[in-house]
Amino acid sequence: MRRSRRGGHGGMEFGGSGEDSFVAVVVTKLTGALLFILLLTMVIMALLPKAIDLPSSEKLAGEQVALPLAITTPADLPEAIAGRPYAVALASTGGRGPVRWMIEGTLPEGLQLDPATGLLCGTPRKGTPEPVGLVLKAADTSDQVASPTRLAIYQPDQPLTFPSKWRPALPPIPWREWFDQGFGFLVLTLIHLVGMNMLGSLERRGLSQADPDEAPATRRRFFVYRNLLRLSTVGSAVILALWLTRSFG
Repeated sequence: MRRSRRGGHGGMEFGGSGEDSFVAVVVTKLTGALLFILLLTMVIMALLPKAIDLPSSEKLAGEQVALPLAITTPADLPEAIAGRPYAVALASTGGRGPVRWMIEGTLPEGLQLDPATGLLCGTPRKGTPEPVGLVLKAADTSDQVASPTRLAIYQPDQPLTFPSKWRPALPPIPWREWFDQGFGFLVLTLIHLVGMNMLGSLERRGLSQADPDEAPATRRRFFVYRNLLRLSTVGSAVILALWLTRSFG
């Protein structure tokens, strides 16, 4: 300890040796180095999980990992109608390179498949009694997959029929057409009832206004009118029934 006089003021000043100053400098530098090493270790540990996850990611060495080839077309294709244009695009996911399509089974007449685009199109010639079973196949450069599907084609010019269980020899009953055309039978029945009622009213009025000698002639005339109305309505009903029978026969 020594006394010092600086700026006109006196005070006590503690002195130190050169060895103490050297130790302080070394300790300071070691502490900074340790802090730097600790910080560098934390940065390396933060980056290390990303380096481990890199091989399992979708990109490996700049190459995209491809998903397996799969057909996404539904099991039941959209329904087609005979005589009308039809088009549906087959769909798939994944795979490597271009996909080529094939169909195992017999396509309905009028339809064809483009193997390159997977477009099933055309105009079906006739309907099918039940859905046609097919197998769709898709192939890429390394794999081939298959998926079953069905295609139903309806016939628009023929009604839906229901076979008769009581009389198998008779043709099936066209329930749909009978329901659609049943209004015609109702109209014929109403015309017959209204016509007979009007003829009866006219006959009674004619008999009340005619002379007694003309009454037999009036009755004969209205008898002919009633028979003509019966023949007209019954004949129209028979013609309608025959047309319905021939439309599904």
